[in-house]
Parts: sequence; structure tokens; C-alpha cells
Amino acid sequence: MPTVQVRGANYFYQEAGSGTETIVFAHGFLMNGDMFQPQIEALQKDYRCIAFDWRGQGRSEATPDGYDMDELYLDALELLEKLNAIPCHWVGLSMGGFVGIRIGARKPELLKSLVLAETSAEAEDPRKMIKWKTLAYIFRFFGVGPVKKPITKTLFGQKILNDPSRQDVVARFQSNWDRLDKAATMKTAMAIFHRKSVVEELPKISVPTLIITGDQDIARTSDEAKRMKDLIPNSQLVVIPGAGHSSSIEEPESFTNALKAFWKTLKEESQK
Repeated sequence: MPTVQVRGANYFYQEAGSGTETIVFAHGFLMNGDMFQPQIEALQKDYRCIAFDWRGQGRSEATPDGYDMDELYLDALELLEKLNAIPCHWVGLSMGGFVGIRIGARKPELLKSLVLAETSAEAEDPRKMIKWKTLAYIFRFFGVGPVKKPITKTLFGQKILNDPSRQDVVARFQSNWDRLDKAATMKTAMAIFHRKSVVEELPKISVPTLIITGDQDIARTSDEAKRMKDLIPNSQLVVIPGAGHSSSIEEPESFTNALKAFWKTLKEESQK
């Protein structure tokens, strides 16, 4: 199992392909790098693909602290350096997007492009805070069982949840939740809920940026995605029909095609 030490945490990562350009995939809360497996399989023939698990999630080490979004931003900087992935195409979904915004605005020289999927630059909506915190505390003290249903409805859209032929896909990711470190998960949840707004940093993002949103995402809405597009110079927005908060899993072909089209355009522009 490949791992690398990053700021006191043992980070798990997986790597495939050997292209001249590197894609780094950063997953969302309660998930792991496997949520980008369809994209890695499709892109590894042309790119070096890296997917990792954030500290305290998936197969990476749980630590006493380090879960604030600005702390994870520092993790990402060291990870990119240690994996010789500079500059890279950063594909961040949800929490991976929170960090991606910070990299794009503060360290643009580390990126060739930025993809922000199912994410937001805004602070958490106070109207949602009570619900999210309640679910987090129940998970912390009683495990995932009592909250599995509302978590599932938050992380997946109605299209996949109502498709009997795809329940194995949902179940595969649900099975990971039983193995999560409860303390680390709680600390990550609180860091997400109390994250600071970085809206004011969006105009500083100078690298080519693609914003992806699923039209069934209730965690990070399409309206949030549109507000980001208005503030990030020369950014593009793709809305994926039938996708919820886990669009790379739910509509993998559409997600991958959006990436391919975005990077194809960049290559064509660079050759002019």
C-alpha cells in the first residue's frame, strides 16, 4: 500500500499512468480516492493520475489535529512536492475543491489547471448547520447506522438512489463509513462546518478553471457553482444532469467527458 508522510500524517495514495502531465484527484468528505476510479481508468493512458485519501479518511492516518481547511491546504502543498506532481491538474470534489480554491488563489504556479466539482467558496449556510452538526454528533457517539440514510441522501442524487441496478455502487461507498475513525471524522466535519469563506480569493485564481455541478446536488448547489463562475476569471461551468454530490461516481462518463473537453481546449489554445 503506497503511502507518504505529509506533515505528521501517513497519507495513502494510488497512482496509474505515466503521461507527461499529472492529474491529482482530491475527494470529498466521507469518501476516498476510489471515487475517481472511473476517471483514472479513462485517463491513465494519456496522463499520470494520482488519487489520495485525506488525513483521517479512507486509508490515510487519523491524527489528533490538522483538519482545518487551511491545514489541509498545507498538506496538499507538501503532498504535491513529495509526489513530484508540480505543476498538476488539480481535480477537487467538495472538500477537495475547498482546498483546490486555496491552491489556485495562493499558489497558482503549482497548477496547470483547476477543476472544482460540487464545491463552494462560501462559508456554511447557518440554516443547514444544526442539521449537519446533529448528524455528526450522532455518528460520533452511535456510529453510522442511525445516520446512514440521511448521509446517503446528501451524498447521492435521486437518479442513482432510485436505480435498482446501481445500488451496489452506493453500497460500496457506504461500506467505507463503518471503518472511519470517529474522532477524526468528527473533527473533519467541524472543520467543514466552520470553514471560513474564501469568496474574496476567487478573483485571484488565474489558472484555467472548470467548475462542475450536478443538478441534483443538495449539499453544494448549482447556485453556489454559478456564483463561483462569476468571480473566477475565464472560468467554465458544466452542469451534469442527474448527478448529485458525488458526480464522479453517479455520472462517471459525463464527468470524464467534461474533463477531457476542458483539457483538450487548453491544449488547442496553447498550440495557437
